[in-house]
Amino acid sequence: MKRLWVFLLIPLLSGCWDSENIEELSLVVGVGIDLSKNKNEIMLTQQILVPPGYSLQENQAKLKFKNVTVSAKTLHEAIRDSLLLTNTVLTNHQRILLINEEVLREIPMEAIINQSIRDNNTRRSCFIFLTKRPTKEILQRADDGEIPSNVIYDLKDNEKRTNKILPTLTLGQASSSLQSDGSFAIQAVDIKGGKLILQGAGVINNSKLVGLMNNKDIESLNWLNGSVKGGIIEAVHHGAPFSVEVDKRRRRKITTELNGDQLTINISVGYTARLSEDWYDKENSFKESYLKEAERKAEEKVKKDVEKIIWKLQHQYKTGVAGLYRYVENQHPKFWEKNKEKWDEIFSEADIKYQVDLKIIDFGSKGGIK
Repeated sequence: MKRLWVFLLIPLLSGCWDSENIEELSLVVGVGIDLSKNKNEIMLTQQILVPPGYSLQENQAKLKFKNVTVSAKTLHEAIRDSLLLTNTVLTNHQRILLINEEVLREIPMEAIINQSIRDNNTRRSCFIFLTKRPTKEILQRADDGEIPSNVIYDLKDNEKRTNKILPTLTLGQASSSLQSDGSFAIQAVDIKGGKLILQGAGVINNSKLVGLMNNKDIESLNWLNGSVKGGIIEAVHHGAPFSVEVDKRRRRKITTELNGDQLTINISVGYTARLSEDWYDKENSFKESYLKEAERKAEEKVKKDVEKIIWKLQHQYKTGVAGLYRYVENQHPKFWEKNKEKWDEIFSEADIKYQVDLKIIDFGSKGGIK
């Protein structure tokens, strides 16, 4: 019996045989990919957490991170080469992946994320962002010593307050989209006034960057694909500006019709909202007809913006990043199976009809005569 107890206690007394001190590991929270100055090579920048109290060079003493940059012909080779500069790299906690625009103009996105998808340690939930500036520059922008990767990661939480942010694109979603129709949009990140900012987006088609969007385009695209979670609609009535804040989506319905090979897509969405600001000095929000007029003006503004982004998608980018192909695939499977290889052409010639129904259910305590 005594021999049995000794046998059972050995694992407990010996501790974790393969454990390593955290100071001896390099925990990667962000990765940036740029084109290298070396011909036919790409440049990898890894942002690594620095444990509290762990000293770096004198000019980096207050930073909570360090960046390691290496160039190689493949990303995996670059990761291995980074071990010449730092401790064992762990990507289990990687939160973001930044890809520079120039990379996606020359190299298919499928190739860029290939190593990350194959790596069991890299989370498929890590977010992908596009950058106009070199990612190395973005990852160096430490605002008040904060870790740039964490700042960028946290900014996406504001999508419930503004509709100028695209829904987050994860590594797994990007991989799936590249395997389906290969068309989607990526949120971009930049530096403005010395601070990191989410600004603009890129349009991916067939694994390449085919166009760029501004914040206005992002707002319109969010309305088109039904991903608005909040934000403001600015419109004008009685010659004065007013704002309607989006509350929540009530419904979204998409139907598709075929007349031969001519596709018609009907999109109808409904949202509740509140009148959040009104510069008209004779406003009377307690009057139903007044609110109805504000609803109609806001609806017209949204519809006009959406029609502009539809035109851009169909005639400028010639690709359907709104994911509308899924409705054609489900509602007309035979047509989709026959024509899925030329979806971009069909989308570009489709008749897309968009209707939005806003219901103002709140206008605060300011309401004119009462």
